[in-house]
Amino acid sequence: MRILLLQPAIEDFYTTPIRFYPLGLLYTAAAMREAGHEVRLVDALTPLHKRTLALPRALAHLRPYLGRSPHFFNRFYRFGREDESLLQEVRNWQPDAVGLSSQFTAYYKNVHEIAGRIKAERDLLLFIGGHHATVFGAECRRRTPAIDAVCTGPAETGLQEIYDRAGAPLVKGAVDWRSLRPAHDLLPADLYRIGRSRYASLLCSRGCPNGCDFCSVDRMFGRSLSYRPVEEVMSEMRFLHERRGVRIFNFEDDNLTGRMAWFREFLQGVTREPLFADIELTAMNGICYPGLDEETLGLMRRAGFKRLNLSLVTQDPGLRRRYHRPHGEGELEEVIARAQRLGLFVTIYLIIGLPGQSYAEIRGTIDHLLDLGVLVGPSIFYLPPASPLYDRLELPAQLLAEWELYRSSAFAVESAELPRAALIELFSYVRAENLRRRPPAA
Repeated sequence: MRILLLQPAIEDFYTTPIRFYPLGLLYTAAAMREAGHEVRLVDALTPLHKRTLALPRALAHLRPYLGRSPHFFNRFYRFGREDESLLQEVRNWQPDAVGLSSQFTAYYKNVHEIAGRIKAERDLLLFIGGHHATVFGAECRRRTPAIDAVCTGPAETGLQEIYDRAGAPLVKGAVDWRSLRPAHDLLPADLYRIGRSRYASLLCSRGCPNGCDFCSVDRMFGRSLSYRPVEEVMSEMRFLHERRGVRIFNFEDDNLTGRMAWFREFLQGVTREPLFADIELTAMNGICYPGLDEETLGLMRRAGFKRLNLSLVTQDPGLRRRYHRPHGEGELEEVIARAQRLGLFVTIYLIIGLPGQSYAEIRGTIDHLLDLGVLVGPSIFYLPPASPLYDRLELPAQLLAEWELYRSSAFAVESAELPRAALIELFSYVRAENLRRRPPAA
């Protein structure tokens, strides 16, 4: 079969291009290739075009705040190629099947629209996959009749449940993801750049055992950690560096340091390889800080880490216990001090607006972290689909029904202690302070 995989456009106030490297689709393509299919991939988000849109009805509550602060949002955009150009790809290549990435709930509108237009033009097998598809698969099929099938969970297993028009599964038999090389060659390498340097994202592991109540990442890969062999990861890096000119490697693992022995072995391997002397490593998804001792941080620095993105979530020990976040603040401060002594620039990820948080606690945490000489990465709490909190919180019906609100930039979850105006004030304050503490250019 000829199978076309598409990453559709998105709509939001901002985007972070490095986080949209289509790694899930690359694994999907690899599994399909192994099954003998001819595969093509089109990433509508790269290169990143944008045009201004009217504010969606679901986000109308933000209208009074737009433009009031130079550090808050001003415009709402469509990021990515227009649907007509994607339809032209379908017309030109005439695939037997099209697969759409549906990773984030807030961006499903674009998946819905392009699915309908594709199916109206060509009667082919149309399927979706990704985190959102895994969590809300049945609802996606109800809302979007054009969708024929949903790939739930990892591609190499979910595709076994999708059948072609002849009744055969798209992928037959078990495929071990740890030996499955993502199909990076399907992407134009020169388009994926940070400054002048090419980048790529990759995975060393799957799963996260932490079980935080506000998180649902375990719905894709479970809570059991599964790591690829160190040599397999390094082999993928060699290919990307030598054949694709990649110098910046971004790890999208949910818990990169979950097995510290594996992580240290990997870092040691990188430091011993002359080929990797000029690379940079990053983990934009964040790193859990327990176990980051002086030796490990030193290895990270020598291996190519320049920046360290760590996740605190909240400083309040009571809230950490309530939401089953296992890491303490005191340990974090020690890790920050060690990292700074080694020349690593540190960013701390913080959630603003968790149920039970107070304005004073959040502002105190922000100021404390800024005094430590780090940047603060603020994430406004939103309803995390399929998380333990999803079933427990009593939230308005609109919030449950409007998928466009399932994003940090919606500022959708208010409380008496933290009304929307207070959330926006805290967010703007963090952004303003961060601008005064920008790290040196890479």
